[in-house]
Amino acid sequence: TMLEDHRPQILLHMGDMVESVRDVDSYEDYKALFNRAAGIMENTGLPWLVAIGDHDVVPPGYKPLSNDRSRETWFLSLSQQTSLPLDSLPYYSFTFKDYHFISLYSMEHLHTDPRWGSIFLNQISDKQLDWIRQDLEAHKSAKAIVVLVHHPHWYVWSNWSRVHDVLKEYNVKAVLAGHYHYDQDDGEIDGIRYLVMGATGGVVKECDAHSGGTHMVGLITLTPGGIEDIRLVDVPGDTLLELTPRRSMDRIQALSCMLDNLYQDAQFIHTPTEIPEKVIIRLASLANPIDLPIQFSIDTHPRDFEQTRWLADSDTIPPITLDPGDRIGWANYSNTGQWLTPPPLWEGTISRKYFEKKGSIPVTIRVSFSDTGTRCIQKTIDFTFD
Repeated sequence: TMLEDHRPQILLHMGDMVESVRDVDSYEDYKALFNRAAGIMENTGLPWLVAIGDHDVVPPGYKPLSNDRSRETWFLSLSQQTSLPLDSLPYYSFTFKDYHFISLYSMEHLHTDPRWGSIFLNQISDKQLDWIRQDLEAHKSAKAIVVLVHHPHWYVWSNWSRVHDVLKEYNVKAVLAGHYHYDQDDGEIDGIRYLVMGATGGVVKECDAHSGGTHMVGLITLTPGGIEDIRLVDVPGDTLLELTPRRSMDRIQALSCMLDNLYQDAQFIHTPTEIPEKVIIRLASLANPIDLPIQFSIDTHPRDFEQTRWLADSDTIPPITLDPGDRIGWANYSNTGQWLTPPPLWEGTISRKYFEKKGSIPVTIRVSFSDTGTRCIQKTIDFTFD
């Protein structure tokens, strides 16, 4: 229905068509997953391209620069049975209606990443860069050139700058990436638009739809002048989404890292000596890692807690606000933390007998802030009776 409504002429897949490790014990397992994903693309009847992703090719066992190329070999072999214009190399190009598309390969160095992994190893090789130069020169008369790459390598500019320096010498109008499972507009550099596209079918964050909390597709109008228009469509609701500024998504990612630190609080369970029949759960990792005020609210099952309270000023009425930098030691879009554990900010009291019988108590922490719109992200942690 979406294809009928929007009538695209070519489909661009930003990678991670399959899961190369989870529940994959053999080539046959991998083949079944690949054929299902490729079959969806083939059945559209449209030309399609893919920028091969890490989940398409990484082998079992996390080892940067792994020599295990089994999944890569499987992907390339199975691709020969589709309409993809791949041969023996995982990077390739394709011309459609005088527009030229180049699909680069992010995973020459397996188990590396531009943000969460071995960032200095996550780069385009000399061999691939030489191929890029040759391909650009051979297609320099194209109406416009678009580059696809799964990893947004430009997050480590010292890795990407030499690629950018080559691209800017030609009629390259856009570089499109995936990987992060949310959309992001990185703006324009030397006339080249840098965009990260969100997930369609993969895991998404527990946040509002405009901040990556939904499955989406991008509809791009390409002209000789570059990207004339781009619309993001929410797949479940078929409604338009904001093309989110990078600054906003960096904030969301920093808050996501902060919420991930709540695993430390899952052990923050206290039994008061004076009332041993009670158990107190506390949250101490709550902090503000961004440059704007944030608001916290806590959701619990009404029967789980006998009492909950914020341990800030006695006059505090939820949601509680933390100013920029409150309770944080360091913060970026890959990692946040506290040099010293601050005092708990929230606590809830539970009957010990009830907690022991139930075994686990979930607590959902929701964070919101406002920039170009109101944004929110949440995480649920389980406190387990021990």
